[in-house]
Amino acid sequence: MDIAMAASTSLSSEISVAPGKPILRGIHHLALVTDNMRMTLDFYVRVLGMPIVHGLRTPSRPAGASHAHGNGAPPHSNIPHYFLDMGGDSLLAFFEYPKGIAKVDRDAIGAMQHVSFACGPKRYHEILERLKASGVTINAGPLLVIPPAIHSFYFFDPNGIRLEITSDLDGDEEDLQVIRSCSMTETELRAELETISSDRAWIDEMLAAMTPGKIGGRDTPPPSR
Repeated sequence: MDIAMAASTSLSSEISVAPGKPILRGIHHLALVTDNMRMTLDFYVRVLGMPIVHGLRTPSRPAGASHAHGNGAPPHSNIPHYFLDMGGDSLLAFFEYPKGIAKVDRDAIGAMQHVSFACGPKRYHEILERLKASGVTINAGPLLVIPPAIHSFYFFDPNGIRLEITSDLDGDEEDLQVIRSCSMTETELRAELETISSDRAWIDEMLAAMTPGKIGGRDTPPPSR
């Protein structure tokens, strides 16, 4: 069974989502690929300020043996695999692949276009200055991406991975409230959904799964602190 078929058959009409309440907690780790672990650790630890959490080498296995982690696991054995604290109790991980492997097309279907990291307003400006001081080119921004106050800027890591730093410049330095700051009203979201589907039942189902107004929605006043 191919992936598309598996996905379509798994979406039973009997399955429903809990309105506004995600089943998952968030990202445990995002695993990316480099061919130079030291260069990568230098950038993420020294420039972006991410502490190292864990390092290992992946298990060796006999030639032709199947991978314990199944299809899609790294095709190389006994390679470095490091984990960094990217904040929010989530990890950023890297595998070090052998030299000479082709770089991925970030705009291919199924590829990762970019990674956006969140921070408070003060750290937003601090990271921007750290990057400039380290000679990193700011590819775009700072710019307003979601009115009224969500700003970001873009740059590339040493591996060519496109990164973004995003902040609500009117928000709190520690209590980022990312979901609230990016939420929209039901009317706004319905209008957007209608640009990708004319199936009203499906649109209503998606809207039923919105973050509730007490948590998100720019027309809802924030909770008092």
